[in-house]
Amino acid sequence: MANKNLCIFILIATIVAQATWVRAAKDYQVGDFGEGYNGLGWDETTDLQAWVKGKEFNQGDRLYFGYKAGEHNVVVLADQAALDSCTLTNPKIQSPSCGYNLITLSAGPNFITSGMGEDCKNGMKLKIDAKPAPALMKGRHLIL
Repeated sequence: MANKNLCIFILIATIVAQATWVRAAKDYQVGDFGEGYNGLGWDETTDLQAWVKGKEFNQGDRLYFGYKAGEHNVVVLADQAALDSCTLTNPKIQSPSCGYNLITLSAGPNFITSGMGEDCKNGMKLKIDAKPAPALMKGRHLIL
């Protein structure tokens, strides 16, 4: 009986050791505006660069944008040049101005701004570098 229990323990320990752990996507509220739908963090008064600083973003993480409906929106641009020049033609994503939007980050740089009025030119823009999702470990085989 002791041998059987030892074999089961070794089998379970081996399976756990072979397992690949995947990081779950994380949700961020842009500007750290608080819980729920009541906060506003996507506006001209939020220091967006300070908000990004010190955070580690990964592919699949979600950004929640809260703002006054009709005043702002969320636009994801193709590249740094479009963000720098506030060229809003041919965006990857353009959300409606409903007051609350969700963007899922792609691996690599994500270029985000508001396309309403002069928001982009007034500095309401973000560049967020998201690390790729961890690849599944290859070459691991369970040998019994």
